[in-house]
Amino acid sequence: MSGIIKDLLSIDDFRLELSIQNKAYLLFTDLPAEKVFLQFEGKLENIPVVWNACIRTVEEYSREHPVSDDPNQFIDIKVENEIYNLEIALNIKQINQAVIEGTIIMIRKYKNLRPGCHEYCVRSRVN
Repeated sequence: MSGIIKDLLSIDDFRLELSIQNKAYLLFTDLPAEKVFLQFEGKLENIPVVWNACIRTVEEYSREHPVSDDPNQFIDIKVENEIYNLEIALNIKQINQAVIEGTIIMIRKYKNLRPGCHEYCVRSRVN
């Protein structure tokens, strides 16, 4: 994700940047798309963090990675040197503003997020 995401900011600097731009999150990809990069505030283990996120469709992910015929959606959390990377694959055709906002809400509501890859919901192919 490096090179696409804005320089990493402390949580306070990030909040200031959001306030200056009058935005709820910073988006670095034009919409609609199959893969987007963004930053938003959330919590991990009850600690406020800036998520450096990639949200993609399962179809887009499967083009880059060998997967089963019917792969699951997933959330993959990696933390290195206090940098919080989040990758999410969703069973949808395209990502738009509503998908982004719904995904942010979903991540913020999870109480037991922890590092690692977490698959969920068996995928039924999107037709």
